[in-house]
Amino acid sequence: MRHIRQIVFTEGVRAGLALGLCVGVLAILGLAPSMSWIPEVPLLGVAILLPLAVYGLTGYRAGKRSGRTLAGAMAGSVAGAISGGVGGVAYVIFGKSVLNVAVGLLLGAVGGAIVGAAAARLSRRTSRL
Repeated sequence: MRHIRQIVFTEGVRAGLALGLCVGVLAILGLAPSMSWIPEVPLLGVAILLPLAVYGLTGYRAGKRSGRTLAGAMAGSVAGAISGGVGGVAYVIFGKSVLNVAVGLLLGAVGGAIVGAAAARLSRRTSRL
């Protein structure tokens, strides 16, 4: 059990910090008035697809290392909570409501858990083949 906790913590925090840095950059690019010349559609695409890819990779790695789907869900949730919290704080910095922090944490954690669990399940299936 201790080994699984370490895997979840290591994978989740590593991915969450890396993704949090990317979310911070995307927030500056998307929310700063001086960056209004950047087209929104590609920026939104990256802002949606990048976290999904990172949550999936995090869940896959945790599931592969631990052999458990729950570990992938938890690692994805940790990464999601960290990156969602960073995104929420970025919104607050740019003058939006403080509610964005709670929404970011919740959506990141739930989304990360779902995508991480699916990827961990996939990792367990591919390891049997």
